[in-house]
Amino acid sequence: MNKVSFRLTFAEALEIGVKNAPSIIGCVVLWLLTIWVPYINVGTTIAINMLPIELAKGGVISPLGIFDAKYRKYMGDFLITTGLMIIPVFIASLFMIVPGIVLSIAWSLAYFFLFEKKKNPMQAISASNEATYGSKWTMFFVLLALVAVIMSISLAINASFWRQLKDNVQ
Repeated sequence: MNKVSFRLTFAEALEIGVKNAPSIIGCVVLWLLTIWVPYINVGTTIAINMLPIELAKGGVISPLGIFDAKYRKYMGDFLITTGLMIIPVFIASLFMIVPGIVLSIAWSLAYFFLFEKKKNPMQAISASNEATYGSKWTMFFVLLALVAVIMSISLAINASFWRQLKDNVQ
């Protein structure tokens, strides 16, 4: 099994994200607009979860593609897998948060195994646990770095808004 590299993962994620930013933003905006329509939203949520698979393959992403009916065929397996993951992660989080984070990372690839490898929900969760074994620290630090980048951008934007508001008030 190959070890996950922090530098390579972060660099590839940045490259894929920058290259596909308009499409990704379009998908997320359309997904947010469907929050109020439950049946459609489950399908678009599945599409958003499958988005990294398509991006990893180098595919071209169309924001309107998240409405494709093919995603709704996974609805039952998606909801079962989500239920099987949420309850144990919640219980694990009650034990000082860390076990919940570990389980979340261990099972973070379950949807990829469910959709891409056509495994059943239990097999997908188990395969995700096996695939992340030995790489959880790297995955944690990549996620932490991503949160730091997002927070930095958010703080910079808020500082800009504050400066503009302050200048307009005076």
